[in-house]
Amino acid sequence: MHKFNVETAQYKNDYKIFLTFDDGKSGIVDLKNFLFDQDCGIFTRLKDKTYFKNFVIDSHTITWGDDLDLAPEFLHKILKSDSKK
Repeated sequence: MHKFNVETAQYKNDYKIFLTFDDGKSGIVDLKNFLFDQDCGIFTRLKDKTYFKNFVIDSHTITWGDDLDLAPEFLHKILKSDSKK
């Protein structure tokens, strides 16, 4: 069980996704630094924006395919609160 759960997710632009969580917090997560400022291992696939845009909400977080997801706690931590949709 997760401490936070993603309720909605909407692609915005570049590597940004607007998220809402079950605790009422919402805003934009920008994953560009995560993907480009370090060795991101398996997440390298997300550098392809076409692939990046094709996420779904599954198991209380955003996922890409059957084998790639980010912990909702991580997303909650890097969320920029009160971001405009």
